Amino acid sequence: MIFPLMSDDKGQLKRLNDNKPLVFALKKLFLNCATKSKLPPDVNVMAAERIAIDIIQDAFHQLDVIQPDSREGSKETNLV
Repeated sequence: MIFPLMSDDKGQLKRLNDNKPLVFALKKLFLNCATKSKLPPDVNVMAAERIAIDIIQDAFHQLDVIQPDSREGSKETNLV
């Protein structure tokens, strides 16, 4: 993963997911952008659109199930 999600990021995404109308609007925006992008002439348009749609749908599924890291059960000790 190029940009790892920290627990704070996951918490913010979890709160975002509680706003279902906003999430639906974002999904429509991303899908519209993915299917309207200009592609080089040697790229199969239908294949590129299908891949983009799959990636966006997977991202929104991840948004649906994301949970912040739990700090329960962990304890900090002095290592010195």
